[in-house]
Amino acid sequence: MPYLVIEHLEEISGWLWLEYKHASEWWKDKLIFTNVLPEEREKLAKLGSVLTESVTKFPFDRSKIIVLDLQAEEELKPEDIDEDTLIVVGGILGDAVPRGRTREFITSKMEGVKVRHIGEAQFSIDGASIVAKLIADGKRLEEIEYEENPTIKLDEFSEITFHYAVPKLDGKLLLTPGLIELQKRELGYGEDDEISYEELIEFFEGKRELR
Repeated sequence: MPYLVIEHLEEISGWLWLEYKHASEWWKDKLIFTNVLPEEREKLAKLGSVLTESVTKFPFDRSKIIVLDLQAEEELKPEDIDEDTLIVVGGILGDAVPRGRTREFITSKMEGVKVRHIGEAQFSIDGASIVAKLIADGKRLEEIEYEENPTIKLDEFSEITFHYAVPKLDGKLLLTPGLIELQKRELGYGEDDEISYEELIEFFEGKRELR
């Protein structure tokens, strides 16, 4: 089984935590976070292995590393992936219009690695992690369903559109668990305060609701 490496490049917000947790549910003990600040280590260790060093500094055989980059020329295929492959995803919350930050912060600094894309659509961190897992398990890119810019109803009168692609499995949208609740809160459906990391932990442990 290969490893998924998330190069951590954002502050840990509620949204980022939900995406990281979803990726962890798919990759379990094969998930590694790199480029992690010492004060963030304890938090991310709840989800996977943690390294303070950037993946761009790894002394490993670069031929064993695959960077997922929207700007890559070749698509990711099952035959690209071996048991000891490290698949690298940028821990970046994307923009509606991609800015090529994976190329800037990771790919351009890792000469000798394989660089692959997973289609023309931009995925979230957890979405890219899921697509990578499905391909590692033998699926080909053209066999994987997804929906671009899905619109989700919040209530009878309101909806929200996510400006990225979300993978589907057996016709079901694999949206980040907890994200709708988080969005409702931030849009004023409940408390106005931004949800904290500690509140998210309590939510996933069943100790609190997101109101």
